[in-house]
Amino acid sequence: MNHFQDSQIRSRRLHSIMFHLLLVLLSVVAADDCKPSTWTAATLRTGATPSIVANTTIRSWIRFKSASVAAIGSVKPGEVNCRYWGGTYEDVNYYTCTKLANKYDITIEKFFILNPDLDPDCGNIQPNTDYCVDGFIEPVRATDGRCGPPNNNATCRGNRSGQCCNAETWTCGNSTTDCARGTCYEGICAGDRVYSTDGTCGYANRNRLCAGKWGDCCNLDGVCGTGAEFCSEGVCQSGNCIRTSPPPPPMPPLGNTTDGRCGGPQAYVCNVVYGNCCNKDGMCGSLPSDCGAGCQPQFGTCRSTASTSRTASSSTSISTTSASQT
Repeated sequence: MNHFQDSQIRSRRLHSIMFHLLLVLLSVVAADDCKPSTWTAATLRTGATPSIVANTTIRSWIRFKSASVAAIGSVKPGEVNCRYWGGTYEDVNYYTCTKLANKYDITIEKFFILNPDLDPDCGNIQPNTDYCVDGFIEPVRATDGRCGPPNNNATCRGNRSGQCCNAETWTCGNSTTDCARGTCYEGICAGDRVYSTDGTCGYANRNRLCAGKWGDCCNLDGVCGTGAEFCSEGVCQSGNCIRTSPPPPPMPPLGNTTDGRCGGPQAYVCNVVYGNCCNKDGMCGSLPSDCGAGCQPQFGTCRSTASTSRTASSSTSISTTSASQT
């Protein structure tokens, strides 16, 4: 091996070593640059920059949502069936419950329902602990296909045989009849809370409506039905009630005046633009002086035709007397 070849080999080795050193340095710098900058109360007071506290780890008071999900069938009726969890960190206080509720967009009341072991003042909330932030109270499931009040109010929701509880048979089903208004007691329907399944309705019966086989009107006695006995005005309180519409108010005359003058050789009639009354001076208006004494009913509306007639007669008499004296 000559001197030139030996020099090339040493140069390559040196380049390789420098390349590996550069990679190590870059990874160290990247690790340092990518660390999250966090702030403490002291930092905010002193005005320190993020680089000064870059190596200080301050964790949030709430962790991200946990992937924990309650297994179907593992929760007993009346227990909380939690579908999502949110966790706390070391820093907790009485306001942490409200913060958790706000973070996961639920009411504080719902949060306490989902976490019944918590005190109402949130005084016993624990750090580094998961709390339920999405779920429901597990109902009695109609595992045998029987539902409703006769069967411990078992629900058909999630039942493979059908998710509508038929109030006639108290069994779960998916047919149009099972899920119809007035027949479906609960499940994937509005249910008995909205539409009566026993024929009672109205104010005295939780404001339930009538539908289906029960009719479409609820009378004042709180009974569903169809026909005048249930739907006529004065008898019907909800549903397809028959309402007698009041007669529309009389429309003012569509006068033909173009400048607000009325009567005269052209017999112009007043309109709503200038006022519907033609006063004694032949001008349209809507003031009491326009619509009262001297108003000309043949060219608009007047408050009292009788008084207008008397005024017109008096005016005629005065005019006749004046003419005779002349």
